[in-house]
Formats: sequence, C-alpha cells, structure tokens
Amino acid sequence: MPPRYTPKWYAEMVLICTVFGITGSSTMVVVRPAVTDVLKLEGSMRDGPWSYRICSLVIMTPIYATLLVCVGTVFGRHAYFRHFSVKMWSRFGVPPELMDKNFHKNAKNFKKW
Repeated sequence: MPPRYTPKWYAEMVLICTVFGITGSSTMVVVRPAVTDVLKLEGSMRDGPWSYRICSLVIMTPIYATLLVCVGTVFGRHAYFRHFSVKMWSRFGVPPELMDKNFHKNAKNFKKW
C-alpha cells in the first residue's frame, strides 16, 4: 500500500472501491434470479418474507467471496482480495488456515487503518 494521502494511495482506494462496487452489484444480479427462479421464492430484503431473506444471505455469502477474489484478480489485486475473503470467512467461524496456510504470516502485509 502506498503512503497515505498520496496520489498513488487515492488511486489505490478508487481501485479497491471499484472492485467492491462491481462485486456487490454482480452478486445481486446473480443471487436475485437464483432465489426467485430456482427456489421459487418471491420477495425482497426489505419487505420479506423471512425465507427469502435467509436464502438470499446463505446464497450470497459464498458467491460474494468468490466474485470478490475473481474481480480483484482481474484488477491485479489478487493477494489483497484473497486475504479479505479469507478474513471474511474466518469471521463466520471457518479457521483461516483451512483456506490459506500462510494467512497469519501474510496478515502483516495488510494494514488496518
């Protein structure tokens, strides 16, 4: 990561936000038809029913993590977004060592701000 508040840092932040934006939008484009057409559930996250909400979240999580790594790789930031994806799964209770043997060693390269 470049030094903070430099032009390179701003460019990196724009790139990261772009990847997150593309990934989130793409995930919704994939998940909505999957829940509606495949599972035959009608509704929305806001208006319900609860079965729609729960199925959407269960399907969305792995698709989002996978798309995040794929889109990040296309933008040349595979290591950053893979680390982010592994960290996301570890918060759901999956040990990071199952997905990345060097997770804790590589974590030193990714700063928290």
